Amino acid sequence: MLPDGLPSFDFAEQFAQLGIMAWPLAVCSIVALAIGIERLVFVLKATRTAEARYERLADYLREIKVQPKPVRDEMVGVMLNDLQRPYYSGIKSLRMIGMISPILGLLGTILGIIAAFKVISMQTGPVSPALIADGLWEAMLTTAVGLLIALPALLMAHFFSSFSERQLGRFCLDLNRLSLSFELAKTESKSEIVEFASEVRRK
Repeated sequence: MLPDGLPSFDFAEQFAQLGIMAWPLAVCSIVALAIGIERLVFVLKATRTAEARYERLADYLREIKVQPKPVRDEMVGVMLNDLQRPYYSGIKSLRMIGMISPILGLLGTILGIIAAFKVISMQTGPVSPALIADGLWEAMLTTAVGLLIALPALLMAHFFSSFSERQLGRFCLDLNRLSLSFELAKTESKSEIVEFASEVRRK
């Protein structure tokens, strides 16, 4: 029960005023919400398990450290590509919803304006401003709803994409440092062998 003076809100009535675009917009909002919840759960889980994920990659890199660096980097790159898939899952869908929803809303507005002018054209008497405003208000409602769906979808896509880029970039940087440390160790080992051989020759 709403307090006196506040307008009542009937969801079914507002939904019906969206016209034929009501269900497409509803589907977009439900899909965006479902993807957003799933991605949020993944981000929380990935944050907790980041160290374990990196250690698995580092252990694999240590196992193949005898390989030449180009081969080593290529093999680790394949593993990183496989790791990227769950990180970027759903982001394209969120961006698509962010692009489609305003267009659906605009289409609904255009169709609503057409219907409003059709009603006005059928009026035999004077057309009141209230009648025009009522028709335009209902028509423009779909554009507002489309934007309300698109903005959160695009913000979520940007947030989840940035998180994935940061975490995967950190993995790449740390693995490159580890791979370079193997090369430095090999170089130092070769230098020691050369110095030892030179000393043997002098003796």
